[in-house]
Amino acid sequence: MQSRKERHQHEIKNAEAIEKGLDPFADTMNSGNKSGNPRKKRKKPNRLILLLLLLVIVIGLFFGLKVLLTDNTAALDPNDTTFKTVKIPSGSTPSQMAKALQKQKVIKSSEAFYKYSLKHGAEDLQAGTYKISPSQTVQLIFKQMTLGPNAGPQLGKGYVLVATGQDRSAIAKNVASETKLSQDKVNKAFSDKSIIAKMKAKYPDLLKNMSSKSSLADYVYPAAYDLNKVTDVTDLMTKLLATSDKQLKSYYKDLNKDGINKPAVITLMATSGKSEFEHRLAFVNKIAPYAQTLSKKYGILASISIAQAAHESNWDNSKLSSKYNNYFGVKTQDETAGKSVVLETTEYVDGKPETQKARFAVYSNWKDSMKEHAETLVNGNTWNPNQFQDVLDAKNYKEAAKALYKDSYATDVNYPKLIINLVETWNLQRFDK
Repeated sequence: MQSRKERHQHEIKNAEAIEKGLDPFADTMNSGNKSGNPRKKRKKPNRLILLLLLLVIVIGLFFGLKVLLTDNTAALDPNDTTFKTVKIPSGSTPSQMAKALQKQKVIKSSEAFYKYSLKHGAEDLQAGTYKISPSQTVQLIFKQMTLGPNAGPQLGKGYVLVATGQDRSAIAKNVASETKLSQDKVNKAFSDKSIIAKMKAKYPDLLKNMSSKSSLADYVYPAAYDLNKVTDVTDLMTKLLATSDKQLKSYYKDLNKDGINKPAVITLMATSGKSEFEHRLAFVNKIAPYAQTLSKKYGILASISIAQAAHESNWDNSKLSSKYNNYFGVKTQDETAGKSVVLETTEYVDGKPETQKARFAVYSNWKDSMKEHAETLVNGNTWNPNQFQDVLDAKNYKEAAKALYKDSYATDVNYPKLIINLVETWNLQRFDK
């Protein structure tokens, strides 16, 4: 037990220790520790764990801000100005319409479109088939769908629509309405030799084999174009042809090797899609060798056989062709099971189309169909074996196509024109050599 004097001295010592910034209880603690071990220090937090926690917080903040700042009503891709076909079935709800748009990848969020439509009049949305571009905002798509499927695409300021079938004058007029370029200047630029030379240097594969009768307008892909930064006609042509070059790039090898008409392919892709172009190209490559074989045996121009097969089978998309191997719409009186089928067909009576039912031949394979077609042209029919002699005597595809109508093979007055167009579009005359 400490005396009063000892306690007093101890208190003075503690006060001095505090004044010097020392631990006044250090001696006491040590004196109570018989083993002489110092007091355990607190562990410092692991620096790696702190860094990981900080990283998690930063990432969370980044994505959180991104969600908050992302405008889901903005265009999905302002640079993708091509159009996609979106079919909205009759009776679709606004929610179903929104999902259809997102499925076709023309909007960012179906939920954003649905909420916008509820706020601005979902009851005005109309079903139908639309051409919509990923460069359109939700606001513009909504407006287009309230105007109905017959209305043209709604575009933002500085955007110009080039529609399928538009001529150079119409394109020039639209460009002039959204830029500082005059309609006349744009119209002349499409056939300006110096500009064409620059574009051939810029897009050599696209403009290879360009006809002297063609203009750059023939090579413009039907799409919407952002012309906000266009300052002169050279910039304009570069911008307009860039989309065509992008769309056709993976097909240049076949297009240039086979001499296939690029403007026609551009139109086909814009209206029916790349898959249909690929389907038709595959169809030509499949039947062309056999058409040449038949040509050597029967004297029928291979170009005519291929063009007729493509036209009459709708490129092997018709039920008669794809299911029954009948490429040429051959009719028969044979009612034997498996030898014929009754289907609806369009016939022209006094120049007017009529839907009728008829019995058509069924073939075990497509080669049998092509062979019988060639034999029909050579042998004629029971009442006139020389029925198609003019077709056999034709020296080129144009004469043969006209003879098909003259010799009553076809009843449509436009048949020769359709066949000639197919031959020239796909350069089928190359198979006649």
